[in-house]
Amino acid sequence: MVLSYVYYEMKCHLLLAMIGAFAVMVVAQKQEGFISLDCGFPIEESPYSDPSTGLTFTSDSTFIQTGKSARIEKQLNQNFRKPYLTLRYFPEGKRNCYSLNVNRGTNYLISLTFIYGNYDDLNVYPNFDLYLGPDKWRRIDMEGRSNGTKEEIIHIPRKNSLDICLVRTGTTSPIISAIELRPLRNDTYVTHSGSLRRSFRVYLSNSEREVRFADDMYDRIWTPFFSSRFTQITTNLNINTSDTFEVPKAALSSAATPRNASAPFIISWKPIPSDAEVYLYLHFAEIQTLQANETREFDIIMKGVFNQSGITPPKLERLTVFSAVPLQCDLDGCRLELVRTPKSTLPPLINALEAYTIIEFPQLETNSSDVVAIKNIKATYRLSKISWQGDPCLPQELSWENLGCSYANISTPPRIISLNLSASGLTGSISPILQNLAHIQELDLSNNSLTGSVPKFLANIKSLSLINLSGNNLTGSVPQNLLDREKEGLVLKLEGNPELCKISSCNPKDKKELLVLVIAPIASVLIAIVVVGLFLVFRKKKVPLDVHAPPSLPVAYVGHSKHSEPSFFLEKDKVYLFRGSRNDK
Repeated sequence: MVLSYVYYEMKCHLLLAMIGAFAVMVVAQKQEGFISLDCGFPIEESPYSDPSTGLTFTSDSTFIQTGKSARIEKQLNQNFRKPYLTLRYFPEGKRNCYSLNVNRGTNYLISLTFIYGNYDDLNVYPNFDLYLGPDKWRRIDMEGRSNGTKEEIIHIPRKNSLDICLVRTGTTSPIISAIELRPLRNDTYVTHSGSLRRSFRVYLSNSEREVRFADDMYDRIWTPFFSSRFTQITTNLNINTSDTFEVPKAALSSAATPRNASAPFIISWKPIPSDAEVYLYLHFAEIQTLQANETREFDIIMKGVFNQSGITPPKLERLTVFSAVPLQCDLDGCRLELVRTPKSTLPPLINALEAYTIIEFPQLETNSSDVVAIKNIKATYRLSKISWQGDPCLPQELSWENLGCSYANISTPPRIISLNLSASGLTGSISPILQNLAHIQELDLSNNSLTGSVPKFLANIKSLSLINLSGNNLTGSVPQNLLDREKEGLVLKLEGNPELCKISSCNPKDKKELLVLVIAPIASVLIAIVVVGLFLVFRKKKVPLDVHAPPSLPVAYVGHSKHSEPSFFLEKDKVYLFRGSRNDK
């Protein structure tokens, strides 16, 4: 009996473990493509699951190389969720940037949270500028915002990387608490141009509960909104939401109608800026059981710029009405009215509402191949210049130091045309990555500790007009094709490299060939002189002179001459001298 109980208990524990593992897998699958960064959180304690949402957060340490970590005041901990208890602040540098890997062309919901929390015990609220790539997104002014502030946009990146930058504008240090990216469907929140900045996203309820992940699979945050002018309706019945916008059931299970059943349902707000173009998304579902003689029908009116007539919400099924083109509100702001039609017996009803303004990010980033090249150069030489963050060339007033760019117009990506890394502590050889800066005109690598030879590829960068390699430890000889470029006008500075020769004969291979060419004929002459000397010595000591011999005697065999010529041969230290034809007997 005990064994049976133990076996049963083991089975239960195993089943619970399997269920837990499955739940973790399901949650992980639901977060596919999510980026959730807890800024300033220790990397050794990362990742973790947010207790309030189940979202997996990681430290931001691997996404930025600058800034310092801090925590909000301890007594404020109970006011905020775990991802907002730490922050990163930036006391150094003008611009500090996060670089995120994203999927180009994917619609993303991008949400940033800023909570000061008196982390520095100064009680001085910071203000700074927020940039998305090369474009200004928003001015962040924390003054009086004890609960922090949040910025959210729906944006489609043009590249597979996204830079989120904080720019100092005064004496206070920029701060950030969390960065959250959520991929959305590409057939939702479609605009004619620009991105969408959230004005509000609310569901009509007198509840205090915020609806987000996992109720909303895209982690859109729905804030409860209600007024004394409304009457609330709720339901526990299931609502069909499985379509394009996939509004969470928790946001549709309540609705509001005007307290005065014959009056219109009115919501008004002021967009920021006041002249901004607006997109609206209105979500309806009939959650009240209607009698056979009851009808709910209404018109949607927005001061003449948006009109939809005869709206009847389907029973327990979501209906979304949205503006296909941006709307322009008047100077007094936006005023939305739901007006009951004459045949309707019930007042208008609405479950949830979203409003966005258009925000433009018009500037094209620096040419992508140049960006990849300069980031590889930065990594190769381990450069830690604090200004080398974000887009290399844009905005112009924040471009990377020691880098020059060409600017044509807003629709043409800038190109990198000069790079000055003089006295930057460079070591190793001259990297081939430099040739990927295809439009570079001036390259200064002087006063470093570069070693090895001057590479031939430098001559292949046709745009180069100046190369400064002086003050290094380069060796060998300068490639001939680079010397030829110098004749064509290239300014080539090489002084201060003691082991570097500017003539082709300095090449060890060339030196060897030249030495052979010089020594070979000299050696031949010397050998001839030695042979003649030896012959004369032997002849003087061992051969009596023939007084009848002519004054000059050849010392070489000349072949079968028809004339009588002297010839000789040696045999056992004797010299035999003959005259006349070789045919003489």
